[in-house]
Amino acid sequence: MKSEIFFMEKAIDLAKLGKFSVTPNPMVGCIITEKNKILSEAYHNKAGCDHAEVIALKKLKRKVNKNMSMYVTLEPCCHTGKTGPCSDFIIDSGIKNIFVAMLDPNPKVKGKGIKKLRLNGINVQVGLCRDKAKEINKGFISRLTKKRPYVIAKQALSIDNKITNPRSKWLSSANSRKDVHFLRAISCAILVGSNTIHEDNPALNVRLNKKDFLTTDKIRNPVRIVLDSELNLNIDKYKFFRGKEKKIIFNNILDKKDMSKNIDYVKVKKDSLGLNLNLILSILAEKYDINYLMIEPGTKLLKSLIKKDILDELIIYKCPLIVGKSGLTSLSVEKKINGKKSILLESVKKISNDVRITYKFLRE
Repeated sequence: MKSEIFFMEKAIDLAKLGKFSVTPNPMVGCIITEKNKILSEAYHNKAGCDHAEVIALKKLKRKVNKNMSMYVTLEPCCHTGKTGPCSDFIIDSGIKNIFVAMLDPNPKVKGKGIKKLRLNGINVQVGLCRDKAKEINKGFISRLTKKRPYVIAKQALSIDNKITNPRSKWLSSANSRKDVHFLRAISCAILVGSNTIHEDNPALNVRLNKKDFLTTDKIRNPVRIVLDSELNLNIDKYKFFRGKEKKIIFNNILDKKDMSKNIDYVKVKKDSLGLNLNLILSILAEKYDINYLMIEPGTKLLKSLIKKDILDELIIYKCPLIVGKSGLTSLSVEKKINGKKSILLESVKKISNDVRITYKFLRE
């Protein structure tokens, strides 16, 4: 006999299938069951397309009856955006039993969708697998409730704490670099400092295909962001500025849009550590709908991120190399963060001959 938890966990796994394509919307999965059997299932895969509940109901090949139940990972919406209200579609379908993992943090919805369903005679139970549902949408929740993206920084380090190796373009293994592309693919935007553009000339795109991601959905590239206070970078010189994807240059000089290159110049104030990072996060959340922000920092930027308590996660790829004096030295991150109660060692994973260490920063 399958449990209610089993079906909701299945819906959460379905929701994750949208992680490479659904932003700025949340990941949502939905299952419709009858007497311990799954009749229909769906996930939301792109903003502007039908939501998971609507797709699951449209795919249902049998007439709805009182023995059917719906399991959905996020509260059904009750307002009109790019699509109509899911709550109305559910009410019209005739389904009478719904399990909802968590409320939608969007003020336009929060609690209102549940209330509307109940007022129309639907039995709604809220909270099944709530923590797991929140975990898959922590970026969406952060943007809606804290007005800032969920921030993940990554850095590759040699054993002797170097972030560059003059004898090679790479510190980390090919498999670690592939892992980074998965991080980029789930991120809405990727941010670097101007020195990284100048020294490394990175494209900062996703260089994997649908087969690598086990999906048929289109893989999007993240919005590319650079901190260039004095606008010293030549936009005709670097790979970062090529392509049709949105680019944002945060600076201390001007506000303007370059439509031909799809570049937004956004002026922000400085503080003692450079451009005001907290203000930048607020702009990214409220103006650009960024749920997940990935940062590939150099030493100076990483120091600012830690000092301002901006990070939600820090991922370090520890590589079995000794670079020596010729490489650039990173901040001694692990010395600064180890032992702090507000920071957890989330995971350690071996990738080829590297080790990926993930720290999670805890805050209210």
